[in-house]
Amino acid sequence: MKKIFWKTLAGSFGYLAVAIACVVQWKGSRHWIRLDWIAGSYFALRFIGSVHSIVSSLDAFRSRPLRTEWWALDSDPEGPQWVMLLMAFDLVVFLDYGHWRLTPWLLQPRLQTIGIALYVAVTLWQIWTDAYLAHYFDKHHAPLVPMNRGPYRYVRHPRYGAAILGKIAMALTFGSVFGWLLVIAWGFLLLNKIEVEEKHLRKTFGHPYEAYAETTAKVLPGIY
Repeated sequence: MKKIFWKTLAGSFGYLAVAIACVVQWKGSRHWIRLDWIAGSYFALRFIGSVHSIVSSLDAFRSRPLRTEWWALDSDPEGPQWVMLLMAFDLVVFLDYGHWRLTPWLLQPRLQTIGIALYVAVTLWQIWTDAYLAHYFDKHHAPLVPMNRGPYRYVRHPRYGAAILGKIAMALTFGSVFGWLLVIAWGFLLLNKIEVEEKHLRKTFGHPYEAYAETTAKVLPGIY
């Protein structure tokens, strides 16, 4: 358990360090000029979200079945590989913001402020979701009923919905055309994961999940 926990911790914070390094101006005397309040706010929020997510999932590290459920490895075993691949492509957005600036017309202060505000909402939503999800998994065994409390009262996949909105927030914040291309890529990946997990959850929980699905949306209340 400890080995997996420390690997997850190192991977999460190591990725954040690399992302910040992509923004830093390594040549010249003004190394931190592109790590402005916009970029700094984004990375600070991402750090807070990562810390809470890791702390919330501590119980999941104690059991292989719980880890499998927490990371959806039973329904989508190849999913983490695609997630890591797109996370690597996310670094291009930070490089563009810090060095290339290929689409300067997208770097509008008003849009960037909207992006940060949206990411604040996404971070709070993810913290709320993780808190309920952690409580759901704190019995050291796979749950026998579908989750329907907290944010799950409104949508069946609140984390995936928040992740898609988070990518939109990133595209607005960093004003990069690569960010918008990645919104499409992430949206395709996460919506596909939702479909795969829906089939697994219906098979696992049967009628209780069917009844739950009739009263909730997948990712956006009242829309989808």
